[in-house]
Amino acid sequence: MTVEKFKTLAEMGVEDVSEIEKFSTRQEGDMDILKIYFHRDPGEWFAKSKKFKFKRQVKTVRVNEGKVSYRETSESSPYFLRALTELEKLADEMHTAKGRKEILLDEIDHLEKVMERKIADIRRQIEEL
Repeated sequence: MTVEKFKTLAEMGVEDVSEIEKFSTRQEGDMDILKIYFHRDPGEWFAKSKKFKFKRQVKTVRVNEGKVSYRETSESSPYFLRALTELEKLADEMHTAKGRKEILLDEIDHLEKVMERKIADIRRQIEEL
């Protein structure tokens, strides 16, 4: 999965989008909160996550011919909406067979590298004995 497809997430510091497990959003006052959860490694108690806060934009809009002619309203920032769009696109890709297959192959490659390093470390320790 290329960085170009997920430029906003990369700008936010999310380096490996294939590690994303799920995400959630909520609104707190004048802020939109985006929380991204990453895959938990075996043996870890807590899931890794990153939390991002986006200030909502306040706008004054004209209301129909009532007593109050203008009212303040807020809307999500464009940056937050772009990040959300990329996360939804990523979720769609992960649910396709091809996307899932790609993720599993990446996990196998990563596991093989970890195992190679561990075996090399154990052999080095044996040599030192």
